[in-house]
Amino acid sequence: MNLRDCRSLRNLLLASRLKRPLIIPDELHRNAPEVHVAGPEHTGSTLIQLALWRLGLNDLFGCDVLDVGCGVRFTQAIINRDIPIKSYTGIDVHRPLIEYLRREVDDPRFSFAHWDVENARYNPGGVKMTPESSLPIQGRFDVIWLFSVFTHLDPSDANSLLAILRRYVRPGGALFFSAFLDNAIDTFEARIPERPLDHPCYSEKYMRELATKNGWNVSSVDGPEKFIQHHLVCRPSAESWLVSSKPLSRLVDDNN
Repeated sequence: MNLRDCRSLRNLLLASRLKRPLIIPDELHRNAPEVHVAGPEHTGSTLIQLALWRLGLNDLFGCDVLDVGCGVRFTQAIINRDIPIKSYTGIDVHRPLIEYLRREVDDPRFSFAHWDVENARYNPGGVKMTPESSLPIQGRFDVIWLFSVFTHLDPSDANSLLAILRRYVRPGGALFFSAFLDNAIDTFEARIPERPLDHPCYSEKYMRELATKNGWNVSSVDGPEKFIQHHLVCRPSAESWLVSSKPLSRLVDDNN
């Protein structure tokens, strides 16, 4: 190694040491207390490794990732633990969270968008989601993941979201998401009736049916792991299948 290379390596090492860590205020951490106490970077990196394993990937170095219901822990883990990734696009219904990430994350690999969509638990004043709704972004992605999103959706919204996401995946891409599954029920059950979105349960058969009708092939269904419920990997069915004939350039929400 010549002197120039040594200086370049030294500068890179120095820059990595001086890099400002991403610190997230406690009020923006919206995970369950028992999850948050384990540490956002630890839980985030643990779940990323699980997703990689289930998806059959070594890393995310060449992947454009879309995280719907992103929260803050995956951004914090990727940045502070130097997890390689091509790009990360985070979407969330909580505007203060998105505004904070936009302001504090100075990294061209990252982008964030607010989606003002209705959820009775997290965003009751938002716009009702339908299969024709669009995300507040453009483009398609290699990996789309959702942690603790379908765990708070009723069947109507779960069906709509599966239809929406299908339009944003690349032909060789994949969808990874968690859900409460219980094969003791026929289709769907709100396990806590007075708070129906706290623990909505699906039978595996019914969740597979929802995925299939919206253009997905279910590749795998696995049981709960640390920090996650049941989780599914889906691949897009034949690329000729389309939910909507509208091009992605017209699928941009004005609420970002």
